[in-house]
Amino acid sequence: MGGAHVRKVLLLGSTGAVGSGCLDVLSRRDDLAIVIAGRDEARLRAVASTKRSGVEVTRLDIADVPAVTATAAHCDIVVNCAGPSYRFSSDVARAAVGAGAAYVDPGGDQTLLDSLAAIETTAPVVLQTGVQPGLSGLLLRALALRHPERIENMHAWCGGLQPLTAAAVHEYLASLESPHSYPASALRGGAVRRVRNEECVPAPAQYFPDTASVHPHLDSETIAVAAQLGIGKVWWANVLDGARTIRAIHLLAAEDRQGCRDKDLREVLAAVKLDLFGRAAYFAIVCAAQSDSVSTTLAVTCENSYRVSGALAAFAAQRVTRMTAGVHPFWTVDDPWDVLAFLAATVP
Repeated sequence: MGGAHVRKVLLLGSTGAVGSGCLDVLSRRDDLAIVIAGRDEARLRAVASTKRSGVEVTRLDIADVPAVTATAAHCDIVVNCAGPSYRFSSDVARAAVGAGAAYVDPGGDQTLLDSLAAIETTAPVVLQTGVQPGLSGLLLRALALRHPERIENMHAWCGGLQPLTAAAVHEYLASLESPHSYPASALRGGAVRRVRNEECVPAPAQYFPDTASVHPHLDSETIAVAAQLGIGKVWWANVLDGARTIRAIHLLAAEDRQGCRDKDLREVLAAVKLDLFGRAAYFAIVCAAQSDSVSTTLAVTCENSYRVSGALAAFAAQRVTRMTAGVHPFWTVDDPWDVLAFLAATVP
């Protein structure tokens, strides 16, 4: 394990969109010894060469669980940014737990949270350190801390126009099968209810153009945050911008989701590029709280949501060894305003 002052971090997925953002942040720290691992050693060395000296490279197949366990046994922290999460997170998390290393992952659904919570862990595990879930739940908490009265209801919009990775498309398709995902639904009286079209609230024009479309959606994180805050009425919408992308994804989702072919995936990624042509990428999460006499709004905007997810994973990695053993969804950890201050100072 690492020394008293320098902790050793094993980072998986460092060549991806989220992992590269995580490495950017972690490599600025002098108190961390970083090992990046994966199957393509030449590509890893190219990535390491752009960072400060001392980033170690090792070849590792993350599908080889015994090999991951053996490597993790020599590290204090494992950060897994390899995707798609539904394919890798469960095995890698168990490998880290088996090795006694702290574990951080931008992914991980409610099923993984529950299954890891059911086993005894000697080190802390932090899941969902991404934008959604993760930052999404923290923003609801941050808003509640600043709202001066008892909150009657919340509205939130999350999304924009972003490049898509193959892993992100696979994650979306997997989420459609999740028993903890509730499309076209909102929280009413603390219960999940279907939303009629006329109940949809347009995305705020200050943050989203009129080309954006809103799609009400509830997940287990939003429901859990609302329960902790004692708010029975929450309306959350994912925001999509790009007609070609929306059409391609809907066509793909209507087909056999488990049999996503390379051709289908290429068509979605090509549609994204066409929608981005001549436009600037953007992303925003906007949350609004209402009570009898006052309304409060909190927004986070950025150009690249993948970099934000990577920075959040790095934030969690810097703090995870100070946490109690057990499984923690990211929205529950730390002061949400500390996280927002970190993002403001870290991500352009």
